[in-house]
Amino acid sequence: MTINEAVLLVDWLNLSIHLKNQRLSFGSDLVGDLIKIARDECARHGSPDLVRAHFVGEQFAPSVEGAITSTFIARIHKTRTAKEQADLVLAVLAMDHIHAPGGGPGLFLLATGDQDFIPLVDRMIEARAEVVLVVASTRTLSPEYRRIAAQQNVRLLSLTDVLDIEPLPESDAEAAATRVLSLYRVCMAGGVLGGDQTRNIRMLADWGLLQPGDEEVEHTACLQQFARVDTRKVAVPAKRDTGNRPAVLRRTYLNFASATVLDIVEDADWVLRRTGNAARLPTIGDLGVGRFAADDGRRLARVIGAMKDVGWLMERSDGRFESRLEWSADGLLEPLWRVICEINRRAFASYTEGVSRDRLFQDLRSTPIAADIDRKGGKAAHEVIDHARRIGVIDAIPAGSDGYALTVIETHPVAHSVASALRTLGNLLADQVGVAVPEHEVLALMRERDEHADAQVLFGYDNRDRQRFLRVLRRSSLLDRPQGSEPMVRLKRTPWLERIS
Repeated sequence: MTINEAVLLVDWLNLSIHLKNQRLSFGSDLVGDLIKIARDECARHGSPDLVRAHFVGEQFAPSVEGAITSTFIARIHKTRTAKEQADLVLAVLAMDHIHAPGGGPGLFLLATGDQDFIPLVDRMIEARAEVVLVVASTRTLSPEYRRIAAQQNVRLLSLTDVLDIEPLPESDAEAAATRVLSLYRVCMAGGVLGGDQTRNIRMLADWGLLQPGDEEVEHTACLQQFARVDTRKVAVPAKRDTGNRPAVLRRTYLNFASATVLDIVEDADWVLRRTGNAARLPTIGDLGVGRFAADDGRRLARVIGAMKDVGWLMERSDGRFESRLEWSADGLLEPLWRVICEINRRAFASYTEGVSRDRLFQDLRSTPIAADIDRKGGKAAHEVIDHARRIGVIDAIPAGSDGYALTVIETHPVAHSVASALRTLGNLLADQVGVAVPEHEVLALMRERDEHADAQVLFGYDNRDRQRFLRVLRRSSLLDRPQGSEPMVRLKRTPWLERIS
């Protein structure tokens, strides 16, 4: 028996994922829109009373949760897992209404595109209820879902057809720097850009880097614009070196393949390395050289503004800039270069795809990580390995029957630039590889290459940049400094260098 009532059942996770995939907003406004759609459908079906709206999901943004709880008829149902439990909860709620003592609703509105609910829709029809299926879009529906939607008592609604849903907002050039560095700061703070983003959203909101309101929509838009997703076979590490298993997983990282992202990170790296010395703090004129020599001032102003926004830089009353980031002399890139060089040196020498985490840890802890000589030891090594994984330049791969190793993702632009720089340095030195050469001659070769090449600048814009690359090679045992009356360097003829030359 049915009564003149209607119930709205919303699979929030499924609905939001489908809207994200279409780059459409899915925030607190959608709650009100779904309630309105439900009331409009009630009017089409003889005006039953909309007595309840159930929103089921694992996580809800604060703004979405507020919109739901402020609606008298709406209820939130939080699950412990993302999908399977949400399906079960929705099915149980529907059956509770179907078997209510006074009779079941005459109208069900089911907002999801998940074909797992097809048996539930069949059960609603058997109970002589009419069903309205609300989906994000009809373009991706399975044939089975279309079949169930074609029945006499079923109506199919696409949100994109009945609502004017705003696209996810894109950041313009003025806002892009802050957005990119915000994501970089999340990675530095231990966050990963894939999976559940609740913790990351909370961090960004606490830092004042998300506007109050639909923080999840804003953060998702940022990921859509500045991150990328790769699928690869990786090792899922156990608590020990054994017991691991291979799996094909999606990895979400900052998209360094985007010129916008790479330029912003390299710009911030340049500024950080020049604002960490309290004895010689630069003015904006001091910073507007080298990398920014051809800039009209706008790009430098944007990155300085972004670094202030994320809490990495302050402008003093005397017009000088001071870094607020720990280990700022290292910049953002040098620690990543060091990890890349340490792994590739050993991997190419041993003809393996990667190295054990313990071996990498021992190599990194033995010397300072980068420019700042105080950044060394076990804690520093552990942190930089994990950071390199979150940034995406390295990953865990299966090794042996149940072990894992860390490997460099050679297609990552940062890893590619390190290999290109090493190969180019080897070509510049030619038959002097393995021979002690005055350092000033090597620096001159590096400068001439970058000044006269039409391609990407590899070694930097001044001797500080060029010496940084030599320092990374030396710390990674790819180059040494022989004793002599003047500073000398010797690029080692390693298997890595020979393989890429």
